[in-house]
Amino acid sequence: MAFYADKDYTQDQSVLEAMAAVMQGQLTLHWFNARTEKIKAAPQDPRRGLTYQDIDLGTYGYRSIPEFVRNQQSMVARGSEKVGKLPDMGYLVNRRSDVWSDNVVALYEESKARRWAPAVDVPWAELDRCPLSSELERACAQLYTFAQECALVELDFPARWVALINQEFIELKSFMCAQMLDAARLLEAFRKRALYGGEGLGRASVSAEQGLKEWLWADTYPRGSLCINVLLGGFLLALYRQVAAFAPSKVDRVIMGYAMQDMARHVSYGVGALKYHLQHQPEQKIALNAFLDEAEHVLLGLLGSPELIEPLIIISGGGLAREQVRSGCTAVRKFVELEHSEYVRRLRYAGLERSDTRFQRTVGQLLAG
Repeated sequence: MAFYADKDYTQDQSVLEAMAAVMQGQLTLHWFNARTEKIKAAPQDPRRGLTYQDIDLGTYGYRSIPEFVRNQQSMVARGSEKVGKLPDMGYLVNRRSDVWSDNVVALYEESKARRWAPAVDVPWAELDRCPLSSELERACAQLYTFAQECALVELDFPARWVALINQEFIELKSFMCAQMLDAARLLEAFRKRALYGGEGLGRASVSAEQGLKEWLWADTYPRGSLCINVLLGGFLLALYRQVAAFAPSKVDRVIMGYAMQDMARHVSYGVGALKYHLQHQPEQKIALNAFLDEAEHVLLGLLGSPELIEPLIIISGGGLAREQVRSGCTAVRKFVELEHSEYVRRLRYAGLERSDTRFQRTVGQLLAG
C-alpha cells in the first residue's frame, strides 16, 4: 500500500465511541452548518433534463475554475467545504488550459444522450441472411482486428491521465470517462463483428502498434490529446466513414455509423482543447509544431500498414477481381487525400499552421506515385 491514513481507525477509540453514540441516536448534526453556497438548480429545458450546464452556478460552476489550481489537491468535489487535514492527491495536471475545451460539457451530455448497445442495436442476423463472399469476410475480419488495436489505445489514453488531472475539472474528467465507455463499446462492436462472420481475428500490425505506443506515451497531456484525439481520432473518423460508404453489409454500415458519431466527439474535444490551449498559451505553438514534426510519421505507419490498407482496398472495391482492386485503390487514394486535408484544416482551425512538412511532402509523393 502506497499511502497510509494518519490513523488506524480500528484502534482509534474516539472514532469508535463517536460511531457508537451516533448509532444510539446521539446525532451531532455539525454538518448542518457547512459554509457552502446555497443554490437551487433547475433544468433550463425539461425535455433535456438537468445537465452540467444547468448547474454551472456560483462556486459550483466550471466557469469559476481558475487557470492555475494552486491550493486544491484533495479529492473533494468542487464547492464542498474543506475542513481538517485532507490528503494531497498529487495531481500532475493543474492548469486549466492544459485540458479544457469550451465544448467539453456539451460533449459529455451528448455522449449520454446518444449511447447505444452493440449487443442489441446492431442487426447481427443480417449477416446470416446475406453472408459475404469469402474474400470480403476475410477483409472485414482483418480490418476489424486493426480497429480493435486502435480502440484499445483510445481507451487507454484517458484511463492513463484521468487520475492525474486535478479533481476541480469535474466535467472534463466526466467526459474522459465517457471517452473510455465509447472506446470500450467500439472495441466490443469490432470484436463481435470480426468473430460473427466466422473468420476469426486477423493479424496485428507492427507498424501500427509501434506508432500507437509512441502517441499513447506522449509526455504531457496536451501532446497526448493532440496525438490521440486529433491525429488518431481524425484518422479513425475518416476510416469509419470510408467503410460506411463502401460497407459490404448492413451490419458494417450500422456499426460504422455509430462509430462515427462516437469518434466525432473525441475529435471535437481534441480540436477544442488544442484551440483553448493555444489561446491561453500561445507560446506553445512553436513547441507543438516541433513535436508534430516528430509525431506525424505515425500516421504513415497507420496508413501504410498492409493489415489496414489491403483489406480497405478490398472492401472499397467489393472484392479481389482485377477491376475491383483497381476501383478499391482509387477509392482508398481519395480516402488518404481527404484524411490528410481534414487533418490540416483541423490544426489550422485550432491555431496551428502546418505547411511543407516532411509528412506532407511524403504523403504528396505517395499520392503522386
